[in-house]
Amino acid sequence: MKKKPDNVVDSPLTMPYGTNVGAPAFQVPDVAGYKKELAAEASHRFHQRYNEIEQEFKELVDQAQYNDRILNAYLSFKPNIGEIYHLYEQEGSDFVSMLSPQDWGESYMKNKSFVGSFKLKADNVWERIMEEPNSIDYCYPGSDPQV
Repeated sequence: MKKKPDNVVDSPLTMPYGTNVGAPAFQVPDVAGYKKELAAEASHRFHQRYNEIEQEFKELVDQAQYNDRILNAYLSFKPNIGEIYHLYEQEGSDFVSMLSPQDWGESYMKNKSFVGSFKLKADNVWERIMEEPNSIDYCYPGSDPQV
């Protein structure tokens, strides 16, 4: 059998690359740019996730500090799960009350500082539900909520 030369192919149309000298040159893809693009995207995602975790951590620390503060506050009743209670500071000590700042009235609140309103969750963790005492809106039984 006669040996074929190296530049001869049996079926050149089925080959995924050029088989003769006049065929187009191979183009090597730019993988360096592709890698840089992927690295930048991954870096952005990691940075964003880091910021999310940092924010969650700050919220967890705040929640733990409020829980500690409430657990060390004066409490003259047994709180019920799911109910809203209010934390006050007076003369350097804290106390928990069922009454909101509006319920106490302005004259009684002059020597007290409202810290916040909290709800006791089923896992015995206190969750802060409001920031400002002026934003508290209550609906009492038998009253119509104002919209």
